[in-house]
Amino acid sequence: MNSTNYSSMFSGYNKLPDAAHYVFGVLFTFLNVAATSGNLLVLFVFMMSSKLRSGHCFLVSALCFSDLLMSSIGLTMLTIASFSTYWVLGKMACTLYGTLMTFLGLSQITLLAVIAYTRYLVVVHSRKIGTISAKIIALACFAYSLCFALAPLFGWSSFELEPIGTSCGPNWVGIALDDISFNLTLFFLCFLVPLSVILFSYTMVYKKIKKRKIRKKSEGYEIHVTTTILIMIVAFLGSWTPYACMALYIVITKNNRINLVVSSIPLLLAKCSPVWNPYIYFMRNHKFNQECRKLLPFLRHLGLWRVNPREQSVVTQQQVTSSLQSSTYV
Repeated sequence: MNSTNYSSMFSGYNKLPDAAHYVFGVLFTFLNVAATSGNLLVLFVFMMSSKLRSGHCFLVSALCFSDLLMSSIGLTMLTIASFSTYWVLGKMACTLYGTLMTFLGLSQITLLAVIAYTRYLVVVHSRKIGTISAKIIALACFAYSLCFALAPLFGWSSFELEPIGTSCGPNWVGIALDDISFNLTLFFLCFLVPLSVILFSYTMVYKKIKKRKIRKKSEGYEIHVTTTILIMIVAFLGSWTPYACMALYIVITKNNRINLVVSSIPLLLAKCSPVWNPYIYFMRNHKFNQECRKLLPFLRHLGLWRVNPREQSVVTQQQVTSSLQSSTYV
């Protein structure tokens, strides 16, 4: 199998130049290193810190675990294919790659929808979910996504090479009834439904915040966390929405005369999705920052974490007091 066979389906355009594939290979390598290291650090801190054992933190860790698999396995396969300038891994690997990336992509948006709904429960109804409930919810999200990801293996559509020629995904250009039905089902049940839950949740949160004043410090923290999750959702949608729109356009119009350079941009954006979550958490979550500084003090020099000025003054005061006491004893 080579990329020329697939590129012929997008008639009027040859395969991407080798130089473009090499550039993509370098970009995917960078994304792989950034996403894998970031998600590994987040998962390490979540596992080692007893203060980050809430239901919310478990759902975020499940999201980061999905990101980790997408970067460490998916982006690695994509990088190998990019430097080879075509899908060199064979048909079976193409199917496995398509299954894995579909499963992880659906898991991410499903988990984000659930996390958004839990923020709605916390801010609007002052209800938090426990760790056990969060584990059950996460497993349900993974099971839901797995059902759709495995469907092509049982004859409902198939996974094929994508326009860029170095990655695989659902058969968007298929004209058979099973291809069309599967693609539309993915778009509506696995993209629009979670997106509707997200929009509903944050609309309710916005209305609640607009009506009341923040009276307690804990309320301010919950709103800050909710805003952090919103940023993560926007980053995810920014990565995947162009890809989803391109796929829906192909499914509806059956227009396969797509410029390969143009079609590669949504694919590239989609592969950026596992990078955002850990670094957004690095920058935004104060409790996570504190635990990072305790467990990974050598990373302070990278300037990844903001230090609360009040907290810094306390630390400085403690250091001065300690030095004065030691000088007194001398």
